[in-house]
Amino acid sequence: MSRYLLNLPRGFRWGYLLLVVLLGLCVGGFAEINEETTPLHLVINEIEINPAGFDTGNEWVELYNPTGKAVDLEGWQISYTYRGPETQVIATESTLIKPGEYFVYTYSGLRLTNATPGIVRLIDPEETVIDQTSPFKDEDNDEKTWQRFPDGGDPLWPDLWFFIPATQGRSNS
Repeated sequence: MSRYLLNLPRGFRWGYLLLVVLLGLCVGGFAEINEETTPLHLVINEIEINPAGFDTGNEWVELYNPTGKAVDLEGWQISYTYRGPETQVIATESTLIKPGEYFVYTYSGLRLTNATPGIVRLIDPEETVIDQTSPFKDEDNDEKTWQRFPDGGDPLWPDLWFFIPATQGRSNS
């Protein structure tokens, strides 16, 4: 669905998004945001795979904690697949991400592909894939990123991503 949105003029994207949200409320009812509709784990919230200028050291993944508890990122990993899984350790020592907060992991010494779609995966210390993106590519060499909307995702539309100006470390919505 998000690839379809990219072909719409900018003003129509927000109108379309509003329509999707309203339809979701009609179909799913007016659910309260609670533990049943909030993800129970960290999520990948935004990715920058082709920043303006030189890529190495400037590509990043933003994590978001939609849960009610702080999560220690020690031992967690990020992988990016396009030449096989390129896995990076997020934190080698205790690093807390509190409820409702963001954490930005910047790739160092690694250039991600821009023209070939790749998948970003979030892996916990037990090596379980906790979250992953759709295959994304970015050939624009600008300040746009792939962003989950709303932050943390929506239970009715879990794969709703937009390619819009970066909001690194801040809310996408």
